[in-house]
Amino acid sequence: MARTVRLFLPVTGHPDGLLAAFSGDPARWLPNARPDGPRRFVLSLRAGSFSREVRANLGSAWHAGDTSWRSVSWDPIDEDGESGLLERFLPSLDGELGLHRAGETGSTLVFDARYRPPGGQLGAAIDATMLRRVARTTVQDLLEAVTARLSAEALLHESTSVSN
Repeated sequence: MARTVRLFLPVTGHPDGLLAAFSGDPARWLPNARPDGPRRFVLSLRAGSFSREVRANLGSAWHAGDTSWRSVSWDPIDEDGESGLLERFLPSLDGELGLHRAGETGSTLVFDARYRPPGGQLGAAIDATMLRRVARTTVQDLLEAVTARLSAEALLHESTSVSN
């Protein structure tokens, strides 16, 4: 049974600068991202004191109405960049990351993703009772870091456009 993680976080900054940053190179706004191929990055995700690396793929930006989107997926990896035994017990994720423009004054980062808890029915039961909160907190921590970096990047885009 697939689980959904859906979060909305406000992002400070001028909407045009935020859109330019979001549409640009994700390495500039993904926290501690190490490039690992075209539009592919290694990220370190934290859940409390537990940390795990994932190989994340981000698609090119596309637009629908007032929201710009990027597809996002990730799979857990070990220290060697491979999917080992432990990583098979951690969920992969597939979804979309969006930047919604709310007029000229505000923007919201939108995350809508699905993951399938490993371990069949037992894994789903454990996820339903405990791990779902861990997954949500992990994603929220990542997105809070992304919003801070997008805001900083938006300022850089604004200062560049003002000086030109």
